[in-house]
Amino acid sequence: MKAIVMDTSNTYLVIALYENDKCIDKYQENGNKRQSEYALTYLNEMLIKNNIDMLDVEQMIITIGPGSYTGQRVALTIAKTLATISKIKIKAVSSLHGYAGKNKAISVIDARSNKIFVGVYDNNHSIIEDQIMLIDDFETFKQQYSDYPVIGDNEIVGYDKIEIDLSENIYQAAKSVDFIIDVDSLVPHYLKDVEAKKLC
Repeated sequence: MKAIVMDTSNTYLVIALYENDKCIDKYQENGNKRQSEYALTYLNEMLIKNNIDMLDVEQMIITIGPGSYTGQRVALTIAKTLATISKIKIKAVSSLHGYAGKNKAISVIDARSNKIFVGVYDNNHSIIEDQIMLIDDFETFKQQYSDYPVIGDNEIVGYDKIEIDLSENIYQAAKSVDFIIDVDSLVPHYLKDVEAKKLC
């Protein structure tokens, strides 16, 4: 089975190709808000490089936030478009789960305004519901999960950066979710009130 992995929701632009459970090519770069400009171009270049026709890809795995309001929608729009013109099936995972993958970890993503998005995962299961909190509250929160490493935007909460293979973690996280039945109803995963209001 051929699969595309894509994350445009936060710091990185991540694109990867998998075939029969093995990564055959990947791209991970600090996107710096350029995801919307380059995501489709880089995906097309990767498919050409590996002699894969877009219509032969059987599944696409994307992250749907929390994260950048615009960034969350880039991969989602590409996935929805492909689903209308091909047989591709879509899986969507929380961006926080994508950082953790199947590992035991506390995922942290910068939510701006002195806030962070936080998720706690272990063995591909969510231990708590993804949430938003003040950065100042994180250390107290972390005490509940003292043996969990912190991954993601570590520096913002005072932890050293841990380099991860984000495409592999997202691919592994997707093994715990089902394919989306109604792709048209798929929307980004918003946690901020201000983001939710923009939908109205």
